[in-house]
Amino acid sequence: MSPFLKPGDTVLISRFGKIKIGDVVVFEVNDKHYVKRIEKIKGDKYFLTGDNKKESIDSRRFGWIEKKDIIGKVIANF
Repeated sequence: MSPFLKPGDTVLISRFGKIKIGDVVVFEVNDKHYVKRIEKIKGDKYFLTGDNKKESIDSRRFGWIEKKDIIGKVIANF
């Protein structure tokens, strides 16, 4: 899969609506914002991965993300 975003892209997010597997979300961990794709859902926890699996810093490194840490779902990029 080719990356959804390229360096310098701007994203529009929505804080409304249901988040499902395959969605791209913005979330915060340790005061840093990340944009990743939802790969697995377990209750209110999400396993997030980057499209570039070889170089991505994602849930394989920092574990499952809680729903409260998700800022919003990416609905457009420019």
